[in-house]
Amino acid sequence: MTQLNETEIRNAELACSALAIEYAEIVDNQDYVRLRDIFAEDAVFARPTSPQENIRGVEEIVAMFTSRPRNRLTHHIISNIRIRLETADTAVGTCRVLLFTTDAAEPETPEGRKASPKQLMGTYHDRYIRTRNGWRFAERRGGISLHT
Repeated sequence: MTQLNETEIRNAELACSALAIEYAEIVDNQDYVRLRDIFAEDAVFARPTSPQENIRGVEEIVAMFTSRPRNRLTHHIISNIRIRLETADTAVGTCRVLLFTTDAAEPETPEGRKASPKQLMGTYHDRYIRTRNGWRFAERRGGISLHT
C-alpha cells in the first residue's frame, strides 16, 4: 500500500463510514436516485434477503430499489462500523444493521407508526473504492443473522 499518513487514513475511514450511514438515509427516505452518489458505476449489491442474487451496476441497483412498493417503510439502525484500508484507493468494511419496517397504511400516532412484528438484524460486508468523485461502494453484501 502506498504509505498514507494517519490523517489520510482517518479521512478515508471516515468517508467510507459515511457511506454506510448515507445508504440508510437514502433507503429510508426512498430517495433512490441518490444511490448513484454512493455506489460506483460498476458496483455489485446483494440484498440481505437474497444474498445469492447479485445486482450489477449502479443503474440496476437504483432500478431494484425503485421497483420496491412505496408503502413499505423502513428504518435502518447502523452500528459497529469497521473500515480497513487495503490500498490508498480500496478498503473493506462491515457494519451491523437493525431493520425495522412497517406499512404506510399503519396509522400515524404521536408515537409514530407501529412497526411490523418481524424485524431483521444482520451485517453488511462492504468493499469500497476511491473514484474521481470520492469514495464509493464497489460491493455491498447483506446477510441476516437474527430476526424477531
